[in-house]
Amino acid sequence: MTLLSTIKGPADLKRLAPDQLPQLAEEVRARLIEGCSLTGGHIGASLGVVELAIALLYEFDSPRDKILWDVGHQAYAWKLLTGRNDGFETLRQVGGISGFLKRSESEHDHFGAGHAATAMSAALGMATARDLHGDDYKVVAIVGDGAMTCGLSYEGMNNAGTPIATSSSSSTTTACPSRPTWARSARPSAPSSPTRAPTSCARP
Repeated sequence: MTLLSTIKGPADLKRLAPDQLPQLAEEVRARLIEGCSLTGGHIGASLGVVELAIALLYEFDSPRDKILWDVGHQAYAWKLLTGRNDGFETLRQVGGISGFLKRSESEHDHFGAGHAATAMSAALGMATARDLHGDDYKVVAIVGDGAMTCGLSYEGMNNAGTPIATSSSSSTTTACPSRPTWARSARPSAPSSPTRAPTSCARP
């Protein structure tokens, strides 16, 4: 029996010893590759944040704490660790698991994110509501995969007057091997080697 097969939610994950977590990460990556080889999906973005997903569930208290993924297709590992491993072969299939975050699918999907730049402002809204109600849970925004090229992320940071946690999930393992449009236009003489992925895979 694999470690991943025993994980039905955060409580199961928290029972693991710290030295078991690297093995769990390996199993999650193998499961991502296995599942996405059948159904397709933005696997690169999720492969790059496996350890981050594990750490968030290990250290925070979801669903009480609100964990907001900025990009839905970075959250496949999150789905595997929050009770959706058994049905992962249905990813992006009719009646199956959504390719993005979906609040009606799991209590751990705190915001229905599809693509980039919504997490910071959504986290600010949730943290403000928390403070107005006198609650004390934590709000965490996972920002990456092109979100920092979008004004909405900066608007959220600019208006944040209440504690929220942010984590940048930028990685060389991204959704598609390209340089963002703003980098190409700002530095036309820059080398063409892959860097961070843009918000979408569209080419100019």
